Amino acid sequence: MDLTPATREEMAQVLRGATADRRVVDVRGGGLHAHRGWPFTPDDVIHTGGLCRVVDHLPDDMTITVEGGVTVGQVQEAAAAHRQGWPQAPAQPDATVGGVLAAAASGRRRLRFGPVRDSLLEVVVATGDGRIVKGGGRTVKTVTGYDLPRLLTGSLGTLGVIVQATVRLWPLPMAEQWFTATGDDDHMLALAQEVLSALHRPTAVILRPGALHVCLTGVPGDVVAPPGMAPGHEPAEPVGAGTVEAGVPPAALPALVRRLAEDGRGYEAWMGTGVCLVAVESAAQVAAVRDLAMLHGGHAQVVDGDHALRADPFGPVPAGADIMRRIRESFDPAGIMCPGRFAAREAVPA
Repeated sequence: MDLTPATREEMAQVLRGATADRRVVDVRGGGLHAHRGWPFTPDDVIHTGGLCRVVDHLPDDMTITVEGGVTVGQVQEAAAAHRQGWPQAPAQPDATVGGVLAAAASGRRRLRFGPVRDSLLEVVVATGDGRIVKGGGRTVKTVTGYDLPRLLTGSLGTLGVIVQATVRLWPLPMAEQWFTATGDDDHMLALAQEVLSALHRPTAVILRPGALHVCLTGVPGDVVAPPGMAPGHEPAEPVGAGTVEAGVPPAALPALVRRLAEDGRGYEAWMGTGVCLVAVESAAQVAAVRDLAMLHGGHAQVVDGDHALRADPFGPVPAGADIMRRIRESFDPAGIMCPGRFAAREAVPA
């Protein structure tokens, strides 16, 4: 059954009913992260599009409070009216705020502005058993018990539905420009490391096979082409059969990139952050990328792909899995919320 609650109270009521009836629930915002985790068949699909109101925008405090179904495009439009923006968010205007936070989907400007979790000040969630719980504060992060903003960021809907969030905004830069260079992989990797060591806080340093893309923001006099690069444009989003997100210590990312280049794999490495998106076409390639990430002290998960690519989406059960399970039980005692997206689940769902 498809359901679109229009208020947080309606959302809580729907979840209470699902818990009472033991109905498995999937949560959908913009649908951009629907292909994560093990495939599963829900009894109900809850859409967050009914929660589409901007609750409060305080330009002087540089914060905006919105319901979970508001899109990134709507946030950026409202913020831009006061020369502000949400740079931690991905450049996907149709993504919902709740979905971005639930997936911890940081944008390419993470190198300068940090991950999306750092922008979340306050969050309101409808738990799996239908309670309304709030954590954090609209101006200063506060922690009593669980640090809900960090706990819910990346939870993939397994604890509840994010019905409202307050995020920190940033002033729009006076100038922003992407710069591009092309060449063999070794030269591009060397150039990327030169940019990271020579420039003060570049906004993004994106390495792809045979190409380097660098974003700089600031006053116009500081936004000039690094040596060996020319003005360009932000690269298009990668397109492929599936995508694995590898995360390694930032210092290990160059070594991971070299191995991916040797294997001829398509990749997008966010230099300086340790994040690397890798194109895959089979479960064997997923396993190979995960082995490489673990070899370099990291991990890897499938963030987009069909059923065949998601036979093992998360890899080994993470450390602290028992704690993760107990936390989930406190938010979703019946286990109805997005069971295929719970990384600490030991068995693959039927």
